[in-house]
Amino acid sequence: MRLRTLLIALGALLALAVIAAVAFVATFDANRYKPDLVDLVRKGTGRALSIDGELSLALLPHVGLSVGPARLSGPEGRGEFAQFDSARIGVAFWPLLSRRVVVDRLMLDGLALEVVRHRDGSTNLDDLLRAGGAAADLKPAPADVPVGAVAAAVTIAGLQLRNATIGWRDEAAGTEWRLLQADLETGRLASGKPGSARLSGRLIGKRPLVDVAIELSTGYTVDFATLATRLSGFDLKARGRASAAPALDARLRGNAEADPASGRFDLADLELTARSGDGVDVKVDAPALSIPEGGASGQPVRARVRVDRDGWKIDANLSVSAPTRAQDVIVFDHVKADATVAGPQRPTEGVALSLSGDASVDPTRETATLAVRGLADGSAVQAKLIATRFAPLALRYELQADRIDLDRYRAAPAGPAGPAGPAADAAVAPAASRTAPDASGGTGDGAPTGDAQAGAIAAPAALAGADTAGSVRIGTLKVAGVDAGNVAATIASGNGRVEIERLTGSLFGGVLDASATLGEAGRHALRLQLTGADAGMALRELAGRDVLDGRGNLSLDVTGDGRTLAALERSLDGTAALALRDGALKGVDLAEVLRRVRQALAAARGSGAAIERSTGGSDTTAFSSLEASFVIRDGVARNDDLDLRSPLLRVGGAGRIDLSQRSVDFLARVSVVGTPAGQGGADLAALRSVTVPVELKGPFASMSYRVDVAGLAIDTARQALTRKLQEKLLGKPDAGATETSKPISPRDLLEGLLRR
Repeated sequence: MRLRTLLIALGALLALAVIAAVAFVATFDANRYKPDLVDLVRKGTGRALSIDGELSLALLPHVGLSVGPARLSGPEGRGEFAQFDSARIGVAFWPLLSRRVVVDRLMLDGLALEVVRHRDGSTNLDDLLRAGGAAADLKPAPADVPVGAVAAAVTIAGLQLRNATIGWRDEAAGTEWRLLQADLETGRLASGKPGSARLSGRLIGKRPLVDVAIELSTGYTVDFATLATRLSGFDLKARGRASAAPALDARLRGNAEADPASGRFDLADLELTARSGDGVDVKVDAPALSIPEGGASGQPVRARVRVDRDGWKIDANLSVSAPTRAQDVIVFDHVKADATVAGPQRPTEGVALSLSGDASVDPTRETATLAVRGLADGSAVQAKLIATRFAPLALRYELQADRIDLDRYRAAPAGPAGPAGPAADAAVAPAASRTAPDASGGTGDGAPTGDAQAGAIAAPAALAGADTAGSVRIGTLKVAGVDAGNVAATIASGNGRVEIERLTGSLFGGVLDASATLGEAGRHALRLQLTGADAGMALRELAGRDVLDGRGNLSLDVTGDGRTLAALERSLDGTAALALRDGALKGVDLAEVLRRVRQALAAARGSGAAIERSTGGSDTTAFSSLEASFVIRDGVARNDDLDLRSPLLRVGGAGRIDLSQRSVDFLARVSVVGTPAGQGGADLAALRSVTVPVELKGPFASMSYRVDVAGLAIDTARQALTRKLQEKLLGKPDAGATETSKPISPRDLLEGLLRR
């Protein structure tokens, strides 16, 4: 009976306790504490807390507090830092009796958090961190209760985030990251106890562009007192698009340990695989890497990169030693790269590169250096790259090479089979590069298609937009069939253009001094000075035309607009000048032309047919000097000061060269100043006082010359009559006469003419 009575009494007491708890919860108004909570946050952080939803309390089986929508402002009450739609925290009741805090589950729904790093390096979290440190200083743990023991006494059965948005914006670097639609769920969070977590969401980034769906799963162990953390079976998947990967599929797996107290960070069995979706595959392995404070140890990190797209095939193997530390600088003593590059119509065996060197990174100053040396396609090379800023990237460099043959790495121009050799290639390339006429009969300036794509001219956007500057030195350079020696260039890029500030070297047996600008928007400029060069070689190599011999100087200063070669040629403006010595014009023999003119004049008696003939063959006109200057407007070069001199001839003239139509319209005025001995000398001597106009017209490929004999005969007869009149009326001797003629009266002259 006593036991029965005791049980009834205990049951009654329990019932009374339950009734009391229910009555407490039913009558307790948690919302009365909203102002106190808001005031507490304001005093502790200086921020404004706004609780729009209702607060509710539950006791059994867990002590729980639920709250509706709430917002927390930024520092000093400005802006908005965080908000959520609803939150719930539950604490197990019975462990409280043994001084243990067991949070049953912490749930946040619709969390939106925005973290900002300002231009001065501060963040909108700094005041919260200072407030947390001050609070810890004001209420230190009792001396007999270590802080670690307090932290270790806290256990969270689980953490859950639903539909969260977490943003990061760096105003100085211009980068922005945002994790959208994030769902996070963890197992037990207890100090030193293993647990597991899963995360999914959508990661969006600007500069660089990233839009990927992520999935993360990992095991973890965290020491709440020291924050030492171990991740086991870490597995991160990312699928979406990035700036260099239109269809990214990446996976990162491995194990990691971090101990903030000792500054140690360890990686084990780390493996990264990634595919870009357009033919790029990357695999990185880090078997074991330990990075304690002040040094590092472990096995080298190895990577393999494969590219197979647009006819290009690249297979590269990279190896980087475990880093060491020198104060804030991370040093990689051994960096090695071996690669084979093959492409369309390139060397079938591919181009081999083998480079080795060292590198360093200073995360605090955001700088890095890389110095390598080795062989590239059989040529000794060495390079040094310095990143002076990570975001946006600012790069400085120095490159030296014994020899580079760029013709091995460019595709040959498409088109029908023709004469082989550099000159033929150069002649075919301009025609193949022009865009086809549009429907209106003109040539469009838009992006060309097909073969016309080869004519696209613009600075690559990636290079034109990057802040780079450096120098290049090459012992022997070959490009488009042209050989240059001792090439030195200073190059810079950024703000939408690539600028060759100065380019020097030996070219065509002369000395080159040039500068150029290539704009992403299609605005270009070229300044060139070639001194003591072989002009014939230059024309053969660059234009595929064998029309001139001679050595001398060439200057060019032009600007133009256009994204295609045809558009650029039509817009060229500037000046050019040519000064040659001891050379020859090929395709026409002006002395022979004059002899034929003299013979035609003798037979024509004022009504002969014109002399016409195509240029070419073995005809040449030797000269001791040739000078000419040009004014270029809208792709047309005009000249009015041609001055060609030889022991026999003087040639002046004026005309135009249409660069876009590749045609010539020129009138040369040829005069005889000397006569050779032997056959033909008399014909030239008869033309000493005559200026013969020679018209040169037609496209570059089929030019011809023409002399109007009938018109020239009339002019010659008029000049002869004038000389006779001067001789008879004024007593002036004829050319070659030894005695002065006796003047006669006009009447006698008239009678003599009538008798004839």
